[in-house]
Amino acid sequence: MALIEINFHSDILNMDTSLSLIIPETEQGIGLNCSKDQNSWKVLWLLHGRSDDHTIWMRRTSIERYAAPLGIMVIMPEVSYSRYLNMAYGPRYYDFMVDELPGLCHNLFPRMSSSREDTHIAGLSMGGGGALWIALHNPERFSSVCMLSTGGIAPLEHLWRDKETDYISDYKKTNLDVYGTYDSDSLEGTEYDIIKLIRDTAKQHTKLPKVFHAMGKEDVRYPVAMKLKETFTEIENDPYEYEYHESPGTHEWSFWDKWIQEYLLVIKRRELM
Repeated sequence: MALIEINFHSDILNMDTSLSLIIPETEQGIGLNCSKDQNSWKVLWLLHGRSDDHTIWMRRTSIERYAAPLGIMVIMPEVSYSRYLNMAYGPRYYDFMVDELPGLCHNLFPRMSSSREDTHIAGLSMGGGGALWIALHNPERFSSVCMLSTGGIAPLEHLWRDKETDYISDYKKTNLDVYGTYDSDSLEGTEYDIIKLIRDTAKQHTKLPKVFHAMGKEDVRYPVAMKLKETFTEIENDPYEYEYHESPGTHEWSFWDKWIQEYLLVIKRRELM
């Protein structure tokens, strides 16, 4: 595998940003000069959490080693604390993720598959919520989505945050920058409501991404996982083929390192079916 970091100017963000990628290698090298149809690479978009950046998966796990047997391209973007949304008072990170980055990556790496069946998205914490948000708004692009330890999503923060204490912290500013309001719980029923999005997408689309969800039993965000699990499992006929796992663990890298490997095994198993 080859590790590549790209520093570039984003037209949508109107600023410079960075991107890390893991690229499969063959006897012919990394295959930049080839047709799009020649040995297409499967793709995993791998998203960071609120306090991290695009380098974190490489620094805290052996994601390069885990991805190698699958011959999968791993794309790790940088989105600050945006929650992968178009921020109310900040850059348009959702448009960046959905409209700008895929085209950039396809142009630079012709072997990158454009097939839905080859395309997956995963993330931890804020990145897990972002992965679900992006996949459910674009079910025609992603065959599966993985959420690890998701917690900071509207309108579910009240399930684990004390408004009288936690909301006075920098999370209050985060909510204002991202949503335009301090209180993300007030967004129930709006376009930001993740529960509404899960239900609406199931009604509006026949082809949906398979959902893989893992949460640590000791994570303070555990009640959010239970609400998400309840929402997915109450939908008739299980259209998301929802798969939930939990194990001992808090909001920590030992948990994410374990479960990203399990998710990659799921991808491999499904491809062999």
